[in-house]
Amino acid sequence: MRYPFVILHSESVSSPPRRGGGVSQEDFPLKRYIAGLACAATAVLGAPALASAAHAQAADPITALKGQLKNGHGVTYVDILKTQGSSKNTIAGHRKGELQFSTSGISASDHTTQLRFDEGAFEFGVGEGGTEETEEQKKFSKLLAGLAEPERVVRVKKKAYLSGGAFGQFLPQDKPWLGYPGDTLGVTGSMGQLINVAEPATLKTLLAHATVKKPTAYAGKITFGELQKVSPWFRASHDGGKLSGEQAKTTINWKLFLNTDRLPARLATSYTQFSSGPTWTVDTRYTDWGSKVTIDAPPADQVATVKELQAGFEADTPIPLLTVK
Repeated sequence: MRYPFVILHSESVSSPPRRGGGVSQEDFPLKRYIAGLACAATAVLGAPALASAAHAQAADPITALKGQLKNGHGVTYVDILKTQGSSKNTIAGHRKGELQFSTSGISASDHTTQLRFDEGAFEFGVGEGGTEETEEQKKFSKLLAGLAEPERVVRVKKKAYLSGGAFGQFLPQDKPWLGYPGDTLGVTGSMGQLINVAEPATLKTLLAHATVKKPTAYAGKITFGELQKVSPWFRASHDGGKLSGEQAKTTINWKLFLNTDRLPARLATSYTQFSSGPTWTVDTRYTDWGSKVTIDAPPADQVATVKELQAGFEADTPIPLLTVK
């Protein structure tokens, strides 16, 4: 903190105070200087106290998050996806989305995932002995090739709608959306950020597991099984399915950074799901906390059913993740 200098002229201090306790007119510059020093000292000494008081009044991350839970408001985020492994078909991509809040939590979400693959990753090609792809392999290659197309997922009131991606090419032309019979983050759901720090219960669990706790940064570990218990987002990323014993023990390493309002600004996670598998890392940035967000389900006449999807793919060919019972 900088303060203006006070310059004393020699004549300001040359005349001593008059007898009888009075102060001459010439002494006022000296008194103003002393008063200025006193004010400066008070300000400097008081600054730490004020800063300490401000820090004490700053909301903890959970309280700050709950303060954002207002109808029609939300937050925007971007995921950067990476894998590290020995396979030449290393996947990378990004996801952009926004979350809409209600007073009780996340009421809707809308995100688009774009994956990147090595050229030819989805082609079986010529097999041993010079055999060409079978018709079944060609169909499956076509299905997988759809993963390279952007997949958009809209979730409203625990119901999901998918557009594009792996299944987009098999939907009726006048129905670009697939109505999923349940809650899901899409075919690419498990490839994005598995931890949603906009969920109060999830954030509370994370902080309880934190091994590093700083005013604006936390870090720790959490397992799939622990997330499964508290996070609707995580359950949707795995289509609500049960985890195997090995999956439940999978550990996610995480680092959370807060902004000046004590709200999540960045979340970096990494995990290896299988001992021989690649390490998957996701770096998420959060912006526009408190902005107005409105997410609606697509028009009903543009939504296809799973049966219509299967008809487009041919009913005798099973579709992964989507089986009509």
